[in-house]
Amino acid sequence: MDEKKPSTSTNSTPPAPAQSSTPQPTSSPPPKPLISRRRFLQGAVAASVVLAAASVGASGQILGPLVPIPLPPQIIANWNSLDGRYQKVANDPTLQGLYNESNFSQFFYWPYDSSVSPYYKNVIARLPDKDPSGNPLVNPLYPSDPILKHVVAFNTTCVHLRCLVNPIYNGTPTSGEFRLQCPCHGSQYRLVDAVPVAGPAFDLGLNPLPQVELSVDSSNNIIATAMKGTPGIGRT
Repeated sequence: MDEKKPSTSTNSTPPAPAQSSTPQPTSSPPPKPLISRRRFLQGAVAASVVLAAASVGASGQILGPLVPIPLPPQIIANWNSLDGRYQKVANDPTLQGLYNESNFSQFFYWPYDSSVSPYYKNVIARLPDKDPSGNPLVNPLYPSDPILKHVVAFNTTCVHLRCLVNPIYNGTPTSGEFRLQCPCHGSQYRLVDAVPVAGPAFDLGLNPLPQVELSVDSSNNIIATAMKGTPGIGRT
């Protein structure tokens, strides 16, 4: 009797690979913000309250120290004194005393004092009766006022690069004018109206210096009442 041999199958399925024991990474939730939106807004409001409280000046006005309060109209010169100084040099036939306008002018700070900014430095001058060519000099703002037609006041901040001009002009009489002069780059302004007439301020077509409007009281005190223009920019 023939013995039957067990048949071998070539289609046997290989065993499945063993599952890895290493855990698969899982997506982590986004990190929480260090500060919530509510806390941020609360902090912002609290900070603004502190700043507002700190800005209350002695007068009780909000932002007092941050926004300076302009000075009220104030006395800046006395006509009798200013004119007296002018008369001492008015009859000099060489005009040397008149070309040094510091002989009959003076500085003042207004409408803010020097602690706010050096650019609120102004000059008031007694106009000479005539220019070197013999033409009468009159303040065009006050042509009929018996005192103010002889007086001008301007901010001294040069509109070129903000140096401070001087009430002196050491030029020659051939210019036919008395002038304010910048010591930095040589810009020159007519004393009667502060219009640029030489130097960079003239070459660039820049504005005249800001002008201080004036009044006079019963004691011949000259009072600054308003500023036409902005220091460093000029008036239009």
